[in-house]
Amino acid sequence: MSKTTGFNLEAKYAVAMWDFSWLVRRAGKEAEYADWDQVLDELAERGYNCVRIDAFPHFVAKGPDGNLVERFTVLPQGSSFMWGNHQPVQVEPRPALVEFIGKAAERGIYVGLSSWYNHDTLGRVHMIQSPKDYARIWLETLDLLNEAGLHDRIVWVDICNEFPVSRWAPGAYADIFQSKRLGDLWMMRNMYKRWDDRVKQRMKNYFDGAITPLREKYPDLKYTFSFAPLGSRQMQQIDASAFDVAEVHIWVSDYMKWMLVTGQFLTHIGFPRYPKNVKIHARRMDKLYPKHREEYIRMLEGRIDFWAAWGRKNNLPLFTTEAWGPINYDDVTRDGTGGEWDWVKDIAEQGVRMASERGWKGICTSNFCQPHFEGMWADVGWHKRMTELILKG
Repeated sequence: MSKTTGFNLEAKYAVAMWDFSWLVRRAGKEAEYADWDQVLDELAERGYNCVRIDAFPHFVAKGPDGNLVERFTVLPQGSSFMWGNHQPVQVEPRPALVEFIGKAAERGIYVGLSSWYNHDTLGRVHMIQSPKDYARIWLETLDLLNEAGLHDRIVWVDICNEFPVSRWAPGAYADIFQSKRLGDLWMMRNMYKRWDDRVKQRMKNYFDGAITPLREKYPDLKYTFSFAPLGSRQMQQIDASAFDVAEVHIWVSDYMKWMLVTGQFLTHIGFPRYPKNVKIHARRMDKLYPKHREEYIRMLEGRIDFWAAWGRKNNLPLFTTEAWGPINYDDVTRDGTGGEWDWVKDIAEQGVRMASERGWKGICTSNFCQPHFEGMWADVGWHKRMTELILKG
């Protein structure tokens, strides 16, 4: 039984979001995380005291046949997705998870656990079809970390990233919306339309059914499902009394008109248009941001206040680990040194400040504070200023 955890209601957490990249970008042309000692030293140097990572619970846990699999081949991400591997990679998640969290602990860095439920050659994501399935795989994952004496490093457990987006939760999404169509357009239609009581109840069933068994065995840990902007008004209508914390993702990109006018929407279109479209977006923002900066800040403030009110209503400590300006972005010049990150850092600074003023417990500087976004990662001074602001509250 876990006796202590990393969560401290009085503490502040400057959070870096390293998703599944921490494990799958360690070889070949995508080897930024090959040396965990080096990148964790860099994370600590920048002032971060928490990192949100994919715990790969569907790989850590036993399969449907009751057997453990030690090694998995993770399938590639799409070309327009800037995180994770873009070639098949082999991983051994059980020892890796223990080793990585242990190394983080040596540097005073805590973890927020989540999962994006990546696809692999065994199709393990398809064994998650119910709240009971989420509970089982996370129990086995938490058992592993408890046996390793690492529960005191866990700040919170996010059962599923951006639930119930079909990309990350195909089984739950199909069940909740009673739909076999998992494509993005159908998903957006379902997420934005008004939900009837049956949809709301099925959603609540996942919250309660997944978290209750975890809390029964490990009551000192903190549990949640993170939310994306998609369907945010509908998500706020669901009974979230099972949550201990709220993990909400907030961008100026939440506004569809902004997405279209600025070219951010184009960055979600894959190869061969993907690299070109990021450049188009960066060039547009070079002109639009100075002209409309105050308007963009007001838009972001509206989204932050929207979630702050919901957090107060539900008495939930707020965490945001993906946020502020663009959802998709990347270096567009050599080593990202051509100024393309200037506006991203400026709007992020406004988001950090506003969330801090409103009492957020955990705040990211952006969803690009990772070694493989070279231009963003290289500005050590900026990271230090942001993490100092977060930690001072």
